[in-house]
Amino acid sequence: MSDRLKQGKRKFEELYGEGKADGLIAMQTGLAQDLARYGIEFNFGDIYSRPGLTLAQREMITLGALVALGGLEPQLKGHTRGALNAGLTPTEILETVIHVVQYSGFPRALNAIRVVTDTLVECGAEIPEPLGPS
Repeated sequence: MSDRLKQGKRKFEELYGEGKADGLIAMQTGLAQDLARYGIEFNFGDIYSRPGLTLAQREMITLGALVALGGLEPQLKGHTRGALNAGLTPTEILETVIHVVQYSGFPRALNAIRVVTDTLVECGAEIPEPLGPS
């Protein structure tokens, strides 16, 4: 196993739990496993392992990018879990989605906030009350 893959697995499992990196690879069939391995090596071995940002900051940025791109609900769900595991609060996660609305538009943000809220509930997180007028 390459050093990049070892480092990537360590960082991935820091976010998602022991054995989850191998599980991600095993979810794919045959040659498709190479793509999952590349993702772990590059995304988590190279990018997520860089100094300069905390794991929580990286997850906040990732959530914002996923919201802006739209249509990536499985990844948004996974990174919401990762953001909680990295130490972000439900408020910080939801505020990230709200902040991105100005760049991504309401349809993407509304779709994303539903996925994020449902995931937070699944994870047992308490959803904060609205801050606006009632």
